[in-house]
Amino acid sequence: MPENLTIMRKTAFLFFFSLSLAVFGQSVQKIVKDLDGDSVKDTVRIDNGSRTIICALSTQKYKRVQSGKIQKLNFGNTLVDTKKGFEFWNDFDRSGFRCVFEYDPKAKKMQLVQMRRIDDVLSYEYGDKAKGKSTVNLITHQYTGDFFKAVHGKLQKIPTIKTKMIFPKTYLENFSDAICFDYESKCLALYKSHEK
Repeated sequence: MPENLTIMRKTAFLFFFSLSLAVFGQSVQKIVKDLDGDSVKDTVRIDNGSRTIICALSTQKYKRVQSGKIQKLNFGNTLVDTKKGFEFWNDFDRSGFRCVFEYDPKAKKMQLVQMRRIDDVLSYEYGDKAKGKSTVNLITHQYTGDFFKAVHGKLQKIPTIKTKMIFPKTYLENFSDAICFDYESKCLALYKSHEK
């Protein structure tokens, strides 16, 4: 009997440990680092309650800057530390957006400089090799898209799409996921025009 109790306790511990990793270990909600280049730590975080990203920069005396509302803030949202700033990831099932922010020293604000998209529609049938990916540099307006199409049950790569894609200059305080869905809409239009 004591041996069974020990096994049950170990099993329960492993279950709750795995569950806590899945719930709490899956995403970073706050980054503390120098974002504005003055060697003093700044803070950026996701506020799930208000569905916004909040940033406080030392060069701005830690004045709280809040993004617009992120209407479709998903469970898998996270912040990723980068060399020059941070990325905001907002995933939807097996696809999603990556928004890259860097400090603009002239405006003294965090600026959206790049968006990336993953489209997994075909990967349900064809696996990871069918993932579509695109990126747009919001400084140079250069767009690159790599997608696939299914023809008679076979996967074919569409030639890489390279074009200009213009978005307004976007800082954290006027960022919302509306720009992401605008990007998605433009991507889909390009995909449809090139899949023929």
